[in-house]
Amino acid sequence: MNAGMSERPATTPSADRGTMIRLLNAAERLFGEHGYDGVGMRELAEKAHVNLGAATYHFGSKKALYLEAFLRRFRPINAERLRLLEQAQAQGTPLTVERIAECLARPSFSLAFTHPSFNALQARNLLTPPAFLHEAVIREFEPNMRAFAAALQICLPQVPERLVHIRIMFAMGSLLMFSTQIRRMRVMRNPATYDAMLKELVRFIAGGLQSDPADPAMQWPAPPRARRTRRS
Repeated sequence: MNAGMSERPATTPSADRGTMIRLLNAAERLFGEHGYDGVGMRELAEKAHVNLGAATYHFGSKKALYLEAFLRRFRPINAERLRLLEQAQAQGTPLTVERIAECLARPSFSLAFTHPSFNALQARNLLTPPAFLHEAVIREFEPNMRAFAAALQICLPQVPERLVHIRIMFAMGSLLMFSTQIRRMRVMRNPATYDAMLKELVRFIAGGLQSDPADPAMQWPAPPRARRTRRS
């Protein structure tokens, strides 16, 4: 072996997983606080208590680490939203706007208590994502938008389809604001407080979703869509 080369030390699968989780946790917190350009791989490795070589080995690049740190929670949140909506629809009774709003809000609301650092990262990526992440955010969130918009259109025939999509974005903005501020409210997590705050959030979102259009004649823009890849 050449003197200038270093051999990666042998590790167990559990040790590799522990290294990856520490890196992802550090990335979640630091990227959420400082953004993609405000953090380097060396600092990430130091905060995760791993060497720089291990960080590069597991993720290859800062861009890949950033993407994985975001998607590891964003995907399950979206999947849980759809699961709750489909579960509610399977019960066979007409859904109310508040029930749909709860399916939309509950997963992110719960995460605000269990993984508060993620919400700062999520806010960055939904409001001002890095250029390389913009398409991934739309691609991940678009199925949710379509499913929830379709459910809401059944309840809200007086609201134009495109306005329904825009109001879902308004709802997500309210949810993000709450999620990023909850740490500063010093709210103890107990069942009564948790349920009361979720009900208030759902009622607030539902009120906006089901209000009459301010300008019924307005021609609303289409929601953002992910680019379709051509099949070869």
